[in-house]
Amino acid sequence: MAIRASTQLGAAPDPLLILTATAYEQQNLREGLRDVTMRRIGHRFHCRGLLNSRRVVLVETGIGVVNAAQALTAALEHLHPALVLQIGIGGAYLASGLNPGDLALATQENYGDLGVITPAGWFPAEEIGIPILSTDRDHYNAYPLNPERVANAERILKLSGEPVARGPFVTVQQCTGRRDIGDALAARFNAICENMEGAAAAHLCTLYAVPFLELRAISNRVEDRDKAAWEIPRAVHRAQTAARKLVDAIG
Repeated sequence: MAIRASTQLGAAPDPLLILTATAYEQQNLREGLRDVTMRRIGHRFHCRGLLNSRRVVLVETGIGVVNAAQALTAALEHLHPALVLQIGIGGAYLASGLNPGDLALATQENYGDLGVITPAGWFPAEEIGIPILSTDRDHYNAYPLNPERVANAERILKLSGEPVARGPFVTVQQCTGRRDIGDALAARFNAICENMEGAAAAHLCTLYAVPFLELRAISNRVEDRDKAAWEIPRAVHRAQTAARKLVDAIG
């Protein structure tokens, strides 16, 4: 990967912006880039180049919703991406039937721990009575993704030999290491997996009216915490392989 300096912001129009929480989750994609330039925007490194024939920008956001929101906001204030694609790993809720190494596309992102806890139980952010975001509608916990775009991504992956599930995701700030809590989150949001950044990215893309997709590979099932059962390297590889196929084909 040959790297050259760049001093001009926004030198190429309409890149595809790829977000990962960690450098590890984008390493294979970065190694496949040609005509690479690096710059620092909003305290984050942006790696711009050609992935096959598609111009992309890779951004490592850091883990968690604050890091994801800050990194994406800075990027969207400097770039005008045709699409934001967030990739990474996630934990599968048991009712989903997903296993380590499986792929999943988000149909909706949900803030899993945003709301009100009372003696009667947990209630979503609507209980507060103030929208988290107002666009053409009020948004609280849920940020739906464009169904046609998700269906097209699913079709591309399946035609390329990559089986993929789709369904609602949950974004949490504490990784769920208890089966009972995971089962409750899955039931609450009718969700298939959890992560730590997706709702923030979906939120910001809704605010900026930028197309958004989220693709994750399962690293573990959400059960009583057992790190020996995790398959993080496999999931990291699967997510990037599938992402590259999406980048090659998506319009």
